[in-house]
This record gives sequence, structure tokens and C-alpha cells, in this order.
Amino acid sequence: MKDDCTLLNHIRQTTEMGVDGIESVMGYANGTFRQALEQQRAEYRKLHDSADALLKERHGEPVDLSSFAKWSSELTSGLKTMMDSSESNLARMMIQGNTMGVTKSLQTMRECKGADHAVTSLADKLLATEQANIDQMKKFL
Repeated sequence: MKDDCTLLNHIRQTTEMGVDGIESVMGYANGTFRQALEQQRAEYRKLHDSADALLKERHGEPVDLSSFAKWSSELTSGLKTMMDSSESNLARMMIQGNTMGVTKSLQTMRECKGADHAVTSLADKLLATEQANIDQMKKFL
């Protein structure tokens, strides 16, 4: 049960970070690039809602992303976009964020080996989403 809640909170936090990252660059995005980001944001929100529902079923306590993590991410994104707001740079930033998400997810999944099938299935879906996001962003480089 502890592993279930740990993994579900990881999914929640990863998807929160994904939504925040997308929203930090959305003002610079146009056309098909913006549509891709909107689709990714919607997918993150669905995953977050699914993690919330599974957490609630298990009577787990939701743990949101820390204020420091949000602030740090916003600051980094702001500086990077201020220096270069080109579509290519924004896509590169999104790829870097997704890559960090994949890495952290794999580590957390390995630590939470006792998680049940519904939870591991959702974690696998997050990994697949992160990889699909990377592949989608490559064409904007």
C-alpha cells in the first residue's frame, strides 16, 4: 500500500511539473507547436486525475509538488525563454523536461516494486506519454 501511494504521488507530481512546464512556454507557442503542447497538457491532466482517483481509493494522502520545485522550474524556464524563445529552443526544453520525467519515473518504479497492477499500469502509461512527448517535440527542433 505504501508503494502504491508513493508511486501515485510521484505520478501526480510529475504530471504537475509537466503542466507547469507547458504553461510556462505556452505564451511563446503558435500553430501546430501550440496544438501539440495543448494535447500534451490535456494528457498530463488525465494522468493526474487518474492518479488522484487511485490514491483516493487507497485512502492515500495527496502530496503536491513543493513550492520550491515550482518556483525553481518557473525561474529556469523564464530565463531560458528570455534568452531564446524560438520554437526549437522551446521544444528542446520540453524534451529535457520529459527526459527528466522518464528518468525519475524509472527510479521510482524500481523503488516501488510492490505496487499493484492498476498503479504500475498508470506509471507505465506515464512513461509511454513522456516518450511520446519527446518524439512529438523532435519535429520542432
